[in-house]
Amino acid sequence: MYYVVAEGNAYCLDSPDGAVYGAPVREDNTVAWEDSYEIALDCLDEEEVEYIAHVVYHLQKIAALTTEHLEVFYK
Repeated sequence: MYYVVAEGNAYCLDSPDGAVYGAPVREDNTVAWEDSYEIALDCLDEEEVEYIAHVVYHLQKIAALTTEHLEVFYK
């Protein structure tokens, strides 16, 4: 699982090409995973979709770096 916190929300990918999930962030900066939800892009306006796409792009980069890092150390 890969996630990033931005603007009081956590955005998560369950795999590098998997579904996108959101979860609220508590005041103590912990993620409330028990309240997570799958983000339905078809229910968002164009600006929100662009924002989520930007976040997902960076999450995919994080996933790729993690995979690359693991391959270097486990080959």
